[in-house]
Amino acid sequence: MVDSNQAQASEGPARVRRGLIRYRQLWALLIAVLLLWTYLSFASPYFMTVQNLTNIALQSSVVGIMAVGFTILLIGGEIDLAIGSTQALAGTMAALLIIQRELPIWAGVLIVLGMGLIVGNVNGYFSLFTKVPSFIVTLAMLGVLQGLAFVMTSGQTIGGFPEAFKVLGHGKVGVIPLPVIIFFSVTVVVQLVLSHTRYGVELYATGGNREAAELVGISVRRVLMLAFIASSMLCTLAGLVLSARLNAGHGSFGSESLLDAVAAVIIGGTSLNGGAGNTFGTLLGIILISTIKNGLILLGVDPFWQQVAVGALILAAVLVDKTIKGELAPGDLLPRLVRR
Repeated sequence: MVDSNQAQASEGPARVRRGLIRYRQLWALLIAVLLLWTYLSFASPYFMTVQNLTNIALQSSVVGIMAVGFTILLIGGEIDLAIGSTQALAGTMAALLIIQRELPIWAGVLIVLGMGLIVGNVNGYFSLFTKVPSFIVTLAMLGVLQGLAFVMTSGQTIGGFPEAFKVLGHGKVGVIPLPVIIFFSVTVVVQLVLSHTRYGVELYATGGNREAAELVGISVRRVLMLAFIASSMLCTLAGLVLSARLNAGHGSFGSESLLDAVAAVIIGGTSLNGGAGNTFGTLLGIILISTIKNGLILLGVDPFWQQVAVGALILAAVLVDKTIKGELAPGDLLPRLVRR
């Protein structure tokens, strides 16, 4: 009995240690965000205000919805470079159908979501059945979808959504903006699917070792096709939210979000090789990026430095990830000539 009690007593701290190790990247990100918020609250009197924090949350929401979809796909070992263009096309189609063609809102939204479903199937088909790398397929789709968005509107901005549609981008539940609620809900629901369903287990297994997954009976093509569809559908949802926020659709709206979405996923700890990652890391990653961008503006730094900062974050996140996994020793970061 004593031995049993001692074992139970020692199991508690051990379980805590395992949890800390498992979620160390999430803890590191959370600490980084808190430290950055602390610094900016002293550096600028405008940072720690309700309006500014609301702006950060809103800036995070649209890109965050896209990033959650990208997380699903990257866990499976695939990639989608067309997420920004899918978002832009979704907003453009919504404006064209609801404003110009005066379709009922529900009909326009359904057609736009149908477009997202088609794009996901096209990406998945060419990546999985023709064995063309998804990097190439989605790079091609990036150009196709972006071009279609401009062709459909002749490069013009279409504005003036009905009030009922604008609620998607401007509505609130209490004091919380609706886009923030949508982003958080998508993050939680997708993580529950990844963590507590058979599909989630199969997706992680597929991303970790595709050949082994096939040997144990997992339908790899089905798993990855669903991941491509989920990514495109979430990008489509992000496009609808963005167009509602801006009260307009244009082929360029949101197309530049690819860099931020990819950065959020990588910073959030999703492995570039597949098989590891979670949406809560992505959520913290996009908050960190939005905070940095917001802070640079408040400190009067040239806005063009925002892209430099995001690019540097991507490189730093990859180097840290490889160092933690033991794939890269700290000394390897020094030029060979210096080490000699």
